[in-house]
Amino acid sequence: MAETKKLALVTGASSGIGFELAKRFADDGYDLVIAAEDDGITTAAGKLSHNGAHVRPVKVDLRSPEGVTELYERATEGRHALDAAAINAGVGTSGKFVDSDLEHDLSVIDLNVRSTTHLTKLVLRDMVERGSGKVLLTSSVASMMPGSYQNVYNATKSYVQSLAEAIHDELQGSDVTVTALMPGPTGTNFFHRAGLDN
Repeated sequence: MAETKKLALVTGASSGIGFELAKRFADDGYDLVIAAEDDGITTAAGKLSHNGAHVRPVKVDLRSPEGVTELYERATEGRHALDAAAINAGVGTSGKFVDSDLEHDLSVIDLNVRSTTHLTKLVLRDMVERGSGKVLLTSSVASMMPGSYQNVYNATKSYVQSLAEAIHDELQGSDVTVTALMPGPTGTNFFHRAGLDN
């Protein structure tokens, strides 16, 4: 009987850092559930299915609680346990706080903060009950500094960093780990989407 491969969930995996994280998991022998809100998630799945990895793409908007629940249910359907989760989906903003669109700012908070908290809670409860698992939260070096002209984005990443550090501390002595990834400026589509091409 063939040994069951480990399963990893990666959000924001259609491009950039999320795609690279998913690629690392595939190279390390994991099967994958990958998620993003754009059609590129299907193309990414095709590129990641090398080395015999089984890749399930899920197109979902994580800004809503319903989207988070849908992703979690689809990732764990058939009673599959997640061995690892890279909660990476996020988006940036640019401009003066007083000039930016409130609805856009709130949607950044919904994705970067609310969905990260919601999905992390769902995933970690399973892992703690099972006694094993790994969670990686994508923070940013921006979490450590004021974010003039990236005010809401930096604030959301400060939240993610603080959350990751606190949960890491709470889970010490267990076989469940929480790690924060803190990339600096990276050559992805992030800056274009945030209106920061200059």
